[in-house]
Amino acid sequence: MRISLGLAALLTGTLTTHAYGSCPQPGQWWQGERATPHQALLAQAAQRQVVLLGEQHDAIDHHRWQLHTLAGLHALREDMVIGLEMLPRSAQPVLDQWVAGQLTETELLTQSEWEEAWGFDAELYLPIFHFARLQHIPLVALNISPELRQQLSKESFESVPAEQRHAIPPPLPASPAYQTRLKEVFEQHAMGQENPEMLERFTQAQLTWDIAMAHGLADAAKEGALAVGLMGLGHVTYGHGVEHQLEGLGIQHTFSLLPWEQAECDLPEPTLADAVFVLPAPISAEPMP
Repeated sequence: MRISLGLAALLTGTLTTHAYGSCPQPGQWWQGERATPHQALLAQAAQRQVVLLGEQHDAIDHHRWQLHTLAGLHALREDMVIGLEMLPRSAQPVLDQWVAGQLTETELLTQSEWEEAWGFDAELYLPIFHFARLQHIPLVALNISPELRQQLSKESFESVPAEQRHAIPPPLPASPAYQTRLKEVFEQHAMGQENPEMLERFTQAQLTWDIAMAHGLADAAKEGALAVGLMGLGHVTYGHGVEHQLEGLGIQHTFSLLPWEQAECDLPEPTLADAVFVLPAPISAEPMP
C-alpha cells in the first residue's frame, strides 16, 4: 500500500463544495468566494517563503497545471527551487547531475531508482524535470526511504541518530482535524476493523512524511529561495500536513495551491487551500466502434 495514495483518497471528503455565488470557469484561480486574476495570484505566491502545489499522482492535468504554475512563479522569482515528494534524499546527487545537464532521461530514471521509489508513470513528471534543467532550477529530493519512515514511526526520533535521519526533527502532533481525516483514511484500508495500535503507527508515519518534506523545504527557504513543493493533495489540504509542520520549523509564510475540477456550479470550500485553479472537466474516451 502506498500511504500517499491513501491520503490522496481524502479527495472523497476533501473536495466538498458549496453552491453560492457565480460559477467558477476553467482557467480561473479561485480564492474564497471569488476569482483572482493570474498575475495577482502568482504575485501573492511569489512573495511567500514556501509554495505547495498539490497533485493527484496519476492525473495528467494536475502535472500540466503544476508546470504552468512553476513557469509563472519562476518569471517572478528566479531564486526558486523545486522540492519533490517523489524521490528520497539519497537521489539528490542524481537530481544535481540532471539539472547540470550530465544525464539522459534514462540515466535519470535508472540512477534515481524512480520505479522503486515512486512507481507512477515518469512521463507525467518528465516535462517538469526538463523545465528545471532548461531553466537551471535546483531540484530537491524531499522524501526519505520507506525503511527510515517506518523506523521513525515506530521509535522515538531521539533514538535514531541525527545523521541517520537527515537531522529531521520530531514532528508536531497532528491537529484534531487531521487526526480525524487520517482515521477516516485508515479505516478505509482497515475494512472497518478497529486497531488502535496500527492507527497510531499509520498516523505517526504520515506525520513523519510531512515533517520530512517540510524540513527539506524549510532548509531551502531559509537560504532565501522560493521553495516550491510538489506533493500529494492529502499533504496540502486544509494546511493540516506539511504546512503545519513548516510552522513548527519557523516558516510562517506558506501558500497552498491545488487543482480543482468543478462540478456543475459549485465552489471550492474556502478553507481547502489558499487558492485553487479550476480545471476543465476531463474528456471521456470515445467508445470503440
